[in-house]
Amino acid sequence: MKKNNAIPGSGKRHKNKGKRGLAIILSGLLLMLMLGAFSCAQAPAPRDEPSPNGQAEDPEREERDGKTPKEREGPTEEQEKQEAARGEIPPAVLEQTPNELGEFMVLMYHEIGHPESEWVRTPDNFRRDLETLYERGYRAVNLIDAVQGNIDIPAGTSPVVLTFDDGNRGNFYFIEENGEPVIDPDCAVGILLDFYEENPDFGLAGTFYIFYPNPFRQPEYVEEKLQFLVEKGFEIGNHTHGHQNLARISPEGVRRELALHVRETQKYIPGYEVQSLALPYGAYPANRELVVKGSYDGIDYRNEAVLLVGANPAPSPFHQEFDPLRLPRVRASEMKTEGVGMYDWLERFEENPRRRYVSDGDPRYVTAPESLKESLDESGLEEKTVRFYKE
Repeated sequence: MKKNNAIPGSGKRHKNKGKRGLAIILSGLLLMLMLGAFSCAQAPAPRDEPSPNGQAEDPEREERDGKTPKEREGPTEEQEKQEAARGEIPPAVLEQTPNELGEFMVLMYHEIGHPESEWVRTPDNFRRDLETLYERGYRAVNLIDAVQGNIDIPAGTSPVVLTFDDGNRGNFYFIEENGEPVIDPDCAVGILLDFYEENPDFGLAGTFYIFYPNPFRQPEYVEEKLQFLVEKGFEIGNHTHGHQNLARISPEGVRRELALHVRETQKYIPGYEVQSLALPYGAYPANRELVVKGSYDGIDYRNEAVLLVGANPAPSPFHQEFDPLRLPRVRASEMKTEGVGMYDWLERFEENPRRRYVSDGDPRYVTAPESLKESLDESGLEEKTVRFYKE
C-alpha cells in the first residue's frame, strides 16, 4: 500500500476556499460600482470651459448681476473709442474730479544758495519745496508744454512749472572730484536730478532763463552745461542778452537784446529754438509786440510765452483768460511774499480745490466741470476732445 502524504481533507477545503475568495472579490467590485454611482449623482454638473482669466463662467452669476462675462471684463478698446467720441467720461476719471480749466503755478526761482533771502532759496528749502509739491499731487512740466496744452501727467495730479532766472551759480554749478567736474549736489540742477531719481513720476522739467556772456558763472563750462540741460529735457529761455530793462532802451535795442541771446544760445546748441522770454524786472518795452517776434542783424526771434514777475497762478491754457504773452508767476519764497508766495497758494488751492488745474490723465481730452463751460477757449483745442460733467 502506497503511503498518501497529502493532509487528510485538504483538497476539499482548498476548493471551498477558492469559491469564497471569488465571492468576496465580486462583492467588493459591486460595492465600488455602487459608491461610484452615488458620488456621480452628488457631483455638480460640469461648467463651461475656463475663461481667459482661468475661471469657469457661471451662468447663474450672469442672472445675479445682470452682466455677461464680456461686460464684466470691462470695455474693449473699440468701446472706449466710441465712448470718447460721445464725450463720455470713464468713472475712474470722474473719481479724480478733473478740472483742466483750473489754474496752475509757474514758480519763479533766482538763486539756490546761502543765506536764505528774498531772492535766494537754500538747498534744503528747495528740496522741501519739491517734496511738498510732490506730496500734494503736483507734477513738473516744461513751460512750453503747458502753454501749448500738452500736459501729460497722471489723472488727479496738477501741473507745476519751475523757472530759474539769471543763470546764477546756484542754478547749475560744477565742482571737482578726483580732478573731474561733477554737478554740485546742492545746485538746482543737482537737486532736481536727485529728486527725479527718487521720484521719477514727479517728472524732470524746468526752464532756465539765462543772459550772457557768463551764464551759470563758469565760462569754461558754458557749452557743456547748455548742451546737458537740453539733453535732459530742460528748456533754455531768453532773459535778454545782457539782462537789460526793456522799458529803458530803444526799439532797436530791444530787438538787439532778444536776437543776440538767440544767436549766442545757438552758438552753443546749434539749431536750438528759444521759445520764451522772462522779462528782466518784469518790464515791457513801450511797443509790446517787439517781445513777441522780430529780427536784428539777420537773426530772427519768436516767443510763444512772455513771463512776468507776477504774484499769482496762471489760467489754464484752455481758459478764455489765458494770455501766454502776459503769463504771471508765483514767487517760490517765504520772505516778503505778503500772502502771494508758493506756500500761500498751495494752501489757497487746498481750501478752494475748484480753482486748481487737475488733470484727467489723458492729453487727448480737456475735461472740466459743466459749470465752467462758458470759460472754455475753443480756439486753442486743436484736435482735443472736450468733456464736461455735472458736479
